[in-house]
Amino acid sequence: MEEKKSSSTDTKSLDMSPEDHVLVNEALPAVNLKKMVRKVDFIVLPIMMITYCMQFMDKLALSSGSVFGVKTDLHLVGQDYSWCSSIFYFGFMLGNFIAARILHIVPLGKLIFAAVFFWGITLACSAASQNYAGLMVARFVLGFCESFVSPTFVFMTTMWWTQQQGAFRTNIYFAGNDIGGVISSLIAFGIGHAGGALMPWRYLFICYGCLAFVWSFVILFFLPDTPSKARFFDSSEKKYYKEEMSTSEVEKKWDWEQAKSCVTDVNVWLILVAIASSILPNSGVISYGYIILDSFGFTSIQSTLINLALSVFTWFCITFAGYLASHFKNSRCYVILIVVVFSLVGGCLIYKGQAKGVKLLGYFLVDVQPAITPLLLGMTASNFKGNTRRSVVNSAVFIVYCACNIAGPQLFRAKDAPHYPHAFLSWIVCYCISACLAVIMRFSWIHSNKKLERLAESAVLPATKSTDSEKEEIMEFMDPTFRYKY
Repeated sequence: MEEKKSSSTDTKSLDMSPEDHVLVNEALPAVNLKKMVRKVDFIVLPIMMITYCMQFMDKLALSSGSVFGVKTDLHLVGQDYSWCSSIFYFGFMLGNFIAARILHIVPLGKLIFAAVFFWGITLACSAASQNYAGLMVARFVLGFCESFVSPTFVFMTTMWWTQQQGAFRTNIYFAGNDIGGVISSLIAFGIGHAGGALMPWRYLFICYGCLAFVWSFVILFFLPDTPSKARFFDSSEKKYYKEEMSTSEVEKKWDWEQAKSCVTDVNVWLILVAIASSILPNSGVISYGYIILDSFGFTSIQSTLINLALSVFTWFCITFAGYLASHFKNSRCYVILIVVVFSLVGGCLIYKGQAKGVKLLGYFLVDVQPAITPLLLGMTASNFKGNTRRSVVNSAVFIVYCACNIAGPQLFRAKDAPHYPHAFLSWIVCYCISACLAVIMRFSWIHSNKKLERLAESAVLPATKSTDSEKEEIMEFMDPTFRYKY
């Protein structure tokens, strides 16, 4: 009887692809793993992707509005526009400090609903801004409301998918940004031609805000707080997640030892610096994308159509990068290097190019760069064990993200207009740093995995042969399936 049971389990394991492979506990009821993961991919993943889509549309609202009258209508001069872009991330940063703790207290599905609900209202009301001060307040509140989405989604990635599965899924929902870019360009193109009693930028804000408001109710009814509360799972699938996925439930307890360990972990600092060098250039593209194209000599409507094509191109790059990282073991740092090469060439073409076509080619190549961020977020989600540690690292990542998005628009100095050479040179420096960090991170994760192998071996030796610190690490990493992904 035992031999027959073992044979059945082996056959089931052989049938699973590496992407769908999860350790099977023979004590659990039979679960069709592919069907179970497919349910998550068809229900949870699209909700995450569309929410990212909505969030990116809202971020682009100001950039789109910059060529549809917001600067002249509100009398923005000098660095006023840059600060309207940056103030969003002060609110975002404040929200991330709160998110680190609130993730352990509030049901995650309800948290996302509340965030999208209030940011939709805030953005729609932003259309009533009559001056610089009013827009600044609205942008700060909008940033605060949106801040809870990204760290919560990174946290949720480890709840719903394994380490191997999470890489591709992170890129999929992050690519929702570029779907948002496509939809935003189409809406902006239509509103730009529509006319009406109000300035076009006000219609943009109202439209995007109402879309987010309506979407929040879809999240409320269809996004589960945890796998154990998913209505689309049967009892055996819920039990599987509870028994086999140690990260599928949120621990309410806050572990200060885990929190403090992040400070001395070199891998945390490498991730943070890598995020910084990735976001600084990307923040300029988000805030100044339309203005950059305008500086190349394109009209407002032409810029809108170019951004439509650019969003499709970037979506493909992000998705393809995620596919490579997911289907080739420990290839994430290699993929980052490839992306950086394209971005570096693009930055040089914009910086030194003279012809409009050359600069436009460089701009397209630069927009391969957003593929780096979800790869880094994927490593953040999969490479830190413990709910408290993951919360702290996630919040630290998004605080750095905020700081860079505050600094990024400031690189576009008013005195450098319309060509902004200082900003484009800073992009090139960031791409070089990203390339170096990709190499360093790969070797660091390899070293960490070798340490785990040694700890696993020492775990079976007499206790006297291990130091107290080694015993603690052994207890933490007793999961034989855990290895760092790079």
